[in-house]
Amino acid sequence: MTAQDDISAMIARIAQRHDVPLPVLLAIVASLVKSGSTPNRARLEQQLTRKAREVQALRRRLSRPSNDATVTERRSIAARALEAGQFGDIERALAQIELRFFGGMTDLGAMPKEQRIAAGETRADRAATAMLELTPTACREAAQRYAEAAAIIGSADIARSRELALVQGNALARVGEDFADPAGYETAIAHYRSLLAGLDNFEDTLAWAAVQERLGLALAGLSALTGDAALLDEAAACYLAALDDLKREQAPALWRALKVRFARIAVSLGESREDETLLEDAIAALATALAVWDRKSDEARWLEAEQLTARARAALGSHRKDLALLERAFNGFNRVAQALDRAREPLRWAELQDQMGGVLAAMGERYSEPVVLEEAIAAFGFALEERHRETNPRLWAESSANQGLASMKLAARLKDPALAQQAFMQIATAVEAMREAGHGADAATLQKKLVVAGGVIEAMAMAKVKTKA
Repeated sequence: MTAQDDISAMIARIAQRHDVPLPVLLAIVASLVKSGSTPNRARLEQQLTRKAREVQALRRRLSRPSNDATVTERRSIAARALEAGQFGDIERALAQIELRFFGGMTDLGAMPKEQRIAAGETRADRAATAMLELTPTACREAAQRYAEAAAIIGSADIARSRELALVQGNALARVGEDFADPAGYETAIAHYRSLLAGLDNFEDTLAWAAVQERLGLALAGLSALTGDAALLDEAAACYLAALDDLKREQAPALWRALKVRFARIAVSLGESREDETLLEDAIAALATALAVWDRKSDEARWLEAEQLTARARAALGSHRKDLALLERAFNGFNRVAQALDRAREPLRWAELQDQMGGVLAAMGERYSEPVVLEEAIAAFGFALEERHRETNPRLWAESSANQGLASMKLAARLKDPALAQQAFMQIATAVEAMREAGHGADAATLQKKLVVAGGVIEAMAMAKVKTKA
């Protein structure tokens, strides 16, 4: 299968899974190609999955009832255009609806409240339509329209106006998230901070906490692009500040999201800094969230929290060499893996296999029998069944290097120089693949594993010389 065939199959699969017509997704991809960008298979799947959800949301908005027959007719036209992937026709129909709501009036203060809200919501529909295209320009255009929608509604519905101002920032952040442009995140961060300046954390707690959450996400996104870990500390502080004032009863979903987002950053920083306190804080935050979380209400996110808990336990268990923690981590990963449909989420399933392999490799260091290390090698092999070098070289290199390092540990245990040499070459190949794919920082991380592997081979050689002597 060629890369083009693989992308075509992926688009068809997303269309079927999310009940979105194929022409809509093809129109979205066409907007990306026209902008001069080359689709990245792994990133494109994530982006199109999100776009499919946005199509569903716009579909619902276009189906809302109206007492005005002309508005109903125009929304029907926009809805049909949406199903056909004709984004320009959607825009034209919505612009006509908006003009009808304004009715030639230019003074917002003189407009009836309901009419003003309807006009603002239609401008928001136009913003959502702009967001369907996969280009930075579309994101910026959508952000501008969301700003206009918030201004149009204004005092007619302050809560809704604030929501749209928040979505404006989200559209700006997507420039950073979807197109790896730090300026997108920086603009969004400035926007969120300006919103916070107009809110009181006691009187406007819900709105204030919602903005803190989005600010934290933008800071974390910028950190991922720039490598500035201090931004992650700022993001974590945003989540904790919101949790200081927001009670679960006020907004259960937001409260839970803040807990999970804080935990995700705490785990990441805890792993990189080998900070046990951060890892413990992450486990505690997730435990409080999961304790009051009905799995059936949102199983996908519940499983994400369970997987994150296992990841925190794995890092803490490895640092402390605590077999009990490692076993709990493995069981957590395994529960999530068994709940997933491998065919629907192959890369997520592979990630879990890789994580289980990492736990087994850590456990194998504590057992004298080689069977645990052999199980680790097998787990990494399962991950490699879905992580292909051709389509996702970074993930392939990670799992291949991990498998090579586990094989090196097994070689040292068995005193098998041939296996050690094979493992060394596997890690070296992974390092080169990571470097060729343009992931220099990740290649440097794998290089450290290669140095460890080289040390094992050298130690085995020296032991062999001493034995002969």
